[in-house]
Amino acid sequence: MILRLLRTGFAVLALVALAVNLENGISEAAGFKVANFFSYFTVQSNVLAAIALIGTALGAHSARWAAFRGLATFAMVVTGLVYNVLLADIPVGVTDPWINDVIHRVMPVVMLADWMLDPPRKGIDRTTALWWLAYPLAYAVYTLIRGPLAGDFYPYPFINPEQEGYGQVAVNCLGLTVVLAALALAVAWLSNVRRG
Repeated sequence: MILRLLRTGFAVLALVALAVNLENGISEAAGFKVANFFSYFTVQSNVLAAIALIGTALGAHSARWAAFRGLATFAMVVTGLVYNVLLADIPVGVTDPWINDVIHRVMPVVMLADWMLDPPRKGIDRTTALWWLAYPLAYAVYTLIRGPLAGDFYPYPFINPEQEGYGQVAVNCLGLTVVLAALALAVAWLSNVRRG
């Protein structure tokens, strides 16, 4: 019961933080575009996390749900690590410090803790974990295709060919893919640890 309430509470916290940030952007930022807001990996991963927490709180536990929950956990861990290692000193479209803390620091820890404290009933295999890489890879392709069509909007500097050049962006993406593969396998491994 307590875990259910915590999951629901943190899901609501993430959604409120996103909603307030969206409302602030609409009301305060000149030229703000909602499509750009939802093109941030952070926003997408927090939405996935909220869905995963609410669904799990409501009792979802099928193998497919476990894979989705793992994807949401993986995406939030990616968000936390990439932000705190690469982006902490760079503006990333967040208006208030508390929102920044919730979506970049609190929610990644919450999702990882939830995964470790109450892993899925059946562990996640390596193949499923590696399939999670399809999401950030698809995100990178989407960002690079959409960028020129959206007035050269690229949410993050390491994937901005206008600043980095396409060669450096390719190197950045390759390096991140290796790191993300290791993270995906680590998240899958954590789903099996308590089963000895």
